[in-house]
Parts: sequence; C-alpha cells; structure tokens
Amino acid sequence: MTNSRSFSCCICRLFPRTSTSEDSPQKTTSLAAYALSSRQLKQLLLSIFAAVPPPPSLNNDILVEILSRLPAKSLLRLQCVCKSWRVLISDSHFVMKHLIHAAATCSINNSLTLFVLSTRLYSIVSVGLDNDHVHVANRELDLPVKIPDILITRIVGSCNGLICLEVNCTNIVIWNPCTGHSKLLLKPSFLFSGFLFFGFGYDSTTDDYKVIRGSRTAISKETVVELFSLRTNSWRRRSRSNKDDGYVCLNGKGCFFNGALYWVELQWAGGPRPIGSRILSFDLAEEKFQETVSLPYLGTEENYVFAGIGVSRNSLFVYSDPMGSDLRIWVLKEYRVRESWAEPIEIYLDQILPKEVDESFLKPLCILESGEVLLDYNRNILVLYNPKGKTFRSIAIGTQSDVAIYMETLISPATSRGSDM
Repeated sequence: MTNSRSFSCCICRLFPRTSTSEDSPQKTTSLAAYALSSRQLKQLLLSIFAAVPPPPSLNNDILVEILSRLPAKSLLRLQCVCKSWRVLISDSHFVMKHLIHAAATCSINNSLTLFVLSTRLYSIVSVGLDNDHVHVANRELDLPVKIPDILITRIVGSCNGLICLEVNCTNIVIWNPCTGHSKLLLKPSFLFSGFLFFGFGYDSTTDDYKVIRGSRTAISKETVVELFSLRTNSWRRRSRSNKDDGYVCLNGKGCFFNGALYWVELQWAGGPRPIGSRILSFDLAEEKFQETVSLPYLGTEENYVFAGIGVSRNSLFVYSDPMGSDLRIWVLKEYRVRESWAEPIEIYLDQILPKEVDESFLKPLCILESGEVLLDYNRNILVLYNPKGKTFRSIAIGTQSDVAIYMETLISPATSRGSDM
C-alpha cells in the first residue's frame, strides 16, 4: 500500500492535470486525467523504481496497475518502449483489466466520447464539460474495410469500445476505432424485408460478442432472428411464431445493458400513433426474448406513450413520445424493480425547439453525471439540456445521421480479447 501511494504521489508531482478548471471540482484521480507521452511515462517509471524499489515480486503487479489506468491511445504508443511492455499490453487479462478501469472512469467523469456517423464520414468526438463551456475535439476516421459504392450506413451498436456498423444493408463491420482494427463479418444468409430490428452486445457467460438482426412477417406473424457469434464466426437463424409468449414486433436499434438488448415494443391500432408499449429484451446468453422490466405506472395519464429506451450511468431509462407537448424521461434506479422508476425529467419542447414541433425529431442519448441530458435533435444538432435551470447548450459538431456513446479500449474485433497491435 505504501509503495502504491508513493507512485501516485510521484505522478501528481511530476505531471499536473492538464484540463482542470478552477471552477470545477476534480472528480477523479485516475491516471487517465494526465497527458503522458511515451518518453514521459518511461522516465517516470524509471525514476520511481530507482527511488522506491519495491520487492521483486511486486514489480510487474505495480506496473500493471499503473498502465491499466492509462488511456488506450497512450498504451498504443507505449508498446514501442520495449518488447515486454508490448507483450503485457497485448495480453488478454491486461486488456480486460484496462476495460474495467476505462468503464469506471467514464462513469464518474463529466465528459463523454461519441462515435458520430454522417453518411460516409466517421469521427470520434470528445466532449469536455464545465460550468460555462463545452469543449469539443473532433477526429475524423476512415472506414478500414474497403466496401465499394457505399450508399447507406448505420450504427448497429456500441459495446466495450467496439462499434458495429451495417453498410449497404448486407455488409456488417465490427470496428475498434481506437486501435484501427476491424472485422468484416460473413454476409447474413437471409435478406429481411419489412420492419427490421438489430443490436450488438457482449455475452459474458461465453466471453463472446454477438450481433442480432431480425424482422417479422405481417401475414404469418413470425419473427425471424439471425444471430452472429464472434467466437464461432458464424450466423445462426432462429424463428419465433405468434404462439411463443406473444407477438414480437420490434423496430430499430436495441440498447445493450446487463447482458441483454432492450427495445420498447410499440402497439398499433391502425392510427398514426401507437396506443401502447412494453419493454422487451433479448438475452444474449439464453438467446431468447423476455419481458423482464415493467414500464413506469402512469395512472390515468393516457397522453404519454413510451417511445424508446436507452442506457446511461449503468441504468436503463425510457422516454415518451412528445406528441407535441413535452418530453419525459424516466430512469430505473434498481434493475427489475418497477417501483424504482424515478420521477420523470420533463423537457418542454418549446424551450429548445422551433414552433414546428410535430415535424421535429428529438431523442435522448444519455444522462450525464451532472444531470444534464444529451439530446439528438433532428439528427443534425446535439443539445445538452439542464433540467434544474431549464437551459440548454448546443454541441457544434456538424451534421450527423447517427450517434453512439463510445469508450476507447484495446478490445480486438478479431478475437474479442486483446489486440495483437
């Protein structure tokens, strides 16, 4: 313990934080907050080992603890320090340890990283927030897989630093934008028509990343699902008829949480708007649909229909169809406990949107540690809304067609473990 404190003290003295506002409290002591070059870190470690030599058996353990707390980009550079560091950083156990620290850092920092898709352009957007300003850094990327005549691309999902993209409906790519590694999946055997739902997530029971895509037929009311396993590198097809625990009618992207993909399933009666909804999940381990989470009870309020679901700060949230009035967001504080839905966050649309509310698209993406809500407005502008002050501020990042919350890691899309970088 004493040696670990000595390391932390040395780091704090030698490398002060580079992005601290005087008005903002420091919310983390993670080494990710320090901007260290390869040369700086090597000099730091050599000086520490010379000044406070730990027992020989602890050298590697302490080194792992230090390196696993650094940003993924810094670790990619540090592979050039020596062969032993390259082997260590590429080790699957180290990669998982780094993933755990990265996830913990993301949950407590008042900042976020986004993967932004705009037609055929891709970029990583880092957003730093303080009380008065929004700091945005944009890094454009090239799709590493050569696909000719790209017409349409959409984000299937984002999980543990991996982005899953669908290009031209039949090409599916799993990509780690941080390491640059990617994998073009085998083409699905079934071409869907009609309503299409899809998702991407991690099955911890088998250490496997899975892609699902599905559709339903209006005549037979059969739901067809194709599932790709990164571990087996193959697709499997599953069918679900209307006799199997109800009729599944999903649309769009599912959000990944706690080993399952979640959608809000809308119920229609032939009119322009849905008449009801429920939460439906697809368990990636058992590979079946379940109804495990109940929606908030609204009593006699019939004007609200739940339109979508998301994940923020390790909690599920659902949001309503504004229906020309306002947007409500409910956060589930305790998983699978219906009574733990918090009081809704209310966003009055006339405060942030023009008069043409009915023609507007507004979707909450996440809720930050500060309580601010990140909103996607008309797939063109990102807006941060402060429910306490009822104020908003926009994030100028240019035109986007799809956005995903992203985290930089070392996970390999080829093996789902460490990258041989």
